[in-house]
Amino acid sequence: MKRAFSHSRSASLFVVCLLSSSLLCSPGNSQTPVPASPPAVSGPIAKAIGSDNFKTIFADIAAKITPSVVSVILTKIDTVAYSQNPFYNFFNDSSMDNPFQFFFGAPQQQPQNKRGPGVEKREFRQQGLGSGVIVSEDGYILTNYHVVSGASEIRVKLSDDRAYEAKIVGTDSLSDVAVIKIKEKVHHLPVAELGDASQLRPGDWVLAIGNPFSLTSTVTLGIVSALGREVGNPNLYQNYIQTDAAINPGNSGGALVNIDGKVIGINAMIYTQTGGFMGIGFAIPINMAQKVMDDIIHKGKVTRGWIGVSIQNINEATREALNLGEHKGVLVSDVYKNQPAFEAGIKRGDVIISIGGKNVENSNQLRNSVADLAPGKGVPVVIIRNGREQTITLTPRERNEKEIAALNRGEAGKNESAASVVKEQRLGFSVANLTSELRKKYGIGENIRGVVIETVDQLLADARAGLKEGDVIEQVKVKNSDFQTVVSVNEFDAIVKSVKKDDSVMLLVARGETTFFTAFTLR
Repeated sequence: MKRAFSHSRSASLFVVCLLSSSLLCSPGNSQTPVPASPPAVSGPIAKAIGSDNFKTIFADIAAKITPSVVSVILTKIDTVAYSQNPFYNFFNDSSMDNPFQFFFGAPQQQPQNKRGPGVEKREFRQQGLGSGVIVSEDGYILTNYHVVSGASEIRVKLSDDRAYEAKIVGTDSLSDVAVIKIKEKVHHLPVAELGDASQLRPGDWVLAIGNPFSLTSTVTLGIVSALGREVGNPNLYQNYIQTDAAINPGNSGGALVNIDGKVIGINAMIYTQTGGFMGIGFAIPINMAQKVMDDIIHKGKVTRGWIGVSIQNINEATREALNLGEHKGVLVSDVYKNQPAFEAGIKRGDVIISIGGKNVENSNQLRNSVADLAPGKGVPVVIIRNGREQTITLTPRERNEKEIAALNRGEAGKNESAASVVKEQRLGFSVANLTSELRKKYGIGENIRGVVIETVDQLLADARAGLKEGDVIEQVKVKNSDFQTVVSVNEFDAIVKSVKKDDSVMLLVARGETTFFTAFTLR
């Protein structure tokens, strides 16, 4: 070990000599080396850093925006079962700091009619703390849905210690935005200046201001790490700004501010494995939050466009199977009957590359673009179908959550073929004819036709790994061929026999009331 270490030191010294002045390493030369001066920093950045304005810029921004960021103190009233028996309370009271609950979890609350002898319901109050941004002199405040959700009472406290009661004006769980308002008449409150998040670039300086861990008016500095992030539930409207400015519990609803002191985001969440800051925080772009806020205040509800399609992102195998070349876009995996896309002639398997003049690169971007469309106003939709580009005019409707929940894929004929299974080892899964027994076993509706997947190779590492027992394959597309509908094992077997090594294969799969495409390359 000593020899290896000595050799390493020699090698390191040799490298140092190579990088140093030749005078230093020349044998027999005792002249003291003069270290080279670092290269001078020049340009607009150097001028900005060296200026007196830069030395105070972050303090100036904090002084400007901090008064308009408030603490949102909410109270939730909950109930818990209580008994005269102290042992019952010790093991069941979820409000206690109970070590047994660490191992066994908090108890479920008992229904009113099943309380048991001597057990009654008692209310207890829980307080939470978040942040908010004042957006009008008369007391409108922008914050997160998850901050105020379920609140029975809300108080807001300003940085100068003034406190007011507030009420919820409206919320939108799909974007995690909420608007609250101070109840009493107020005037000349400090109002935050709202900016334009569409002008942000990764690397831009930002400050996060809020109340982490009840530490009010906390200011942290960082940069924009990324834009257009989608985190978690894909059914939510997301276009998050990612930042490394420190955001912690309690920062939710606070302001993300640019170098001009304008709010460009509402702090929403963090990525963490510890519960604290790990360098990855997310904020809702102010453009999205402001639209939701304006709808809530002026319309009483959030209005979004709806076209009636299920969509999915495109991977390389899908791109090859559809011969898309360099085109980007989003694949239509299902079209809801009698909805705008259906009426406009959009079909399952089309690729949407542009809508309303905006290019489409991924599902999240399309979802947000559709939400911004004005209901009742026709927009051009550019699609690729069978390798050819075409434009369709589509008229979006207003999104209606109840109607969407009630949508189904329509009726289709029954398939009562005799049961049989084909083992197709090359594709990595087995299929069976869809019988009444299998429909009942897997909960498959009578309107669905195809072959049902019964086993999936657990060693698959591509898109096929997402297939599940009970999925129904409705259509198959092999490279350089069209989609073919399959209603029996024999039809499916005849198609897959033609698949060669390195061919792309694309499946239309039904799962529950939705359909999606799965594409892979046979290796």
